[in-house]
Amino acid sequence: MAQDAPDEGPDDPVAARGALRGKRAALGVVIAMALAFILATAFHVIPAVFGAFVAPLPAGGPGSCAQDLRDLAVALDRDTTAPPWADPRQAARSEDRELAANRCAHTPGGYEAWAAFERLRIAKEQLEGRDPAALAQLKRDLAAYFPSDLR
Repeated sequence: MAQDAPDEGPDDPVAARGALRGKRAALGVVIAMALAFILATAFHVIPAVFGAFVAPLPAGGPGSCAQDLRDLAVALDRDTTAPPWADPRQAARSEDRELAANRCAHTPGGYEAWAAFERLRIAKEQLEGRDPAALAQLKRDLAAYFPSDLR
């Protein structure tokens, strides 16, 4: 009587085929999720690293975010030995930076432009003329945010 029952043991080809299909489906789902995560991460990271999709700030006169950042960048270039706030008549003072930061906070693309300026300012303080090529690249990164009339 035990021999009349169908074979449902580990040697059953139908069960083995079903288990293999299930394993393949599970691996397919895991691979699809991993690819989606990789693509989503690359979509966010690659433009930020290589500066793609940089939109210039809106053009504006005195008192605009773009003009303030340009003035601060010029003040950074003006004095290469002293920090920018050393001469209150010529250099970028901390009050000027705070005012520009507030203006840029309310400008489309202002946060990114402000971050580019801060990278340049901090690098200039830390490098102190040791690596002009790195500073030149950071200046180009900041200039990409300026409208064409301020470049």
